[in-house]
Amino acid sequence: MQRILDKWGRDSYTGVMSNPTPTQAYGPAINRISDVMAHTPHYQFKGTGRLAEDARVDSSTISRLIHGQINPSFLLVARVTDALESHLGLKLDPRDLIAENGAFLTRFVCDLACCRGCLPSSALDEFGDRKNAFLGVNKGEWVTSRYPKGYLLTKGGL
Repeated sequence: MQRILDKWGRDSYTGVMSNPTPTQAYGPAINRISDVMAHTPHYQFKGTGRLAEDARVDSSTISRLIHGQINPSFLLVARVTDALESHLGLKLDPRDLIAENGAFLTRFVCDLACCRGCLPSSALDEFGDRKNAFLGVNKGEWVTSRYPKGYLLTKGGL
């Protein structure tokens, strides 16, 4: 027996939703919220909890956002952007915090945060040597701590 779906994606026989899981047509949302937080003294200690409080959301939501485990709603991005702006003293475009394929409006996070040029603490190993991902990356010229040269460049694009 052939199943027919109604206009809402419900099986006309059982009434159960049976839409296939959509495939992601575009690239992943890459965020650098933790990198901006590292440039903000207010968030350098207990940053996740403080950002959650300032953005008026649960700290687990901020943690999942920072670790790329959720695709945030517009409201969440707006609240996080407002909180970061208030403690950085700068106007931020949300597209500089979260961007598809890491295509940020401002390429380097230090330029975004008006930093003179630094490297994240994750650039060095336990002996103080640069990790392979940061070889050839100048101070102030890194995109995110996870993808210092940029997401597409790291993944073989561009």
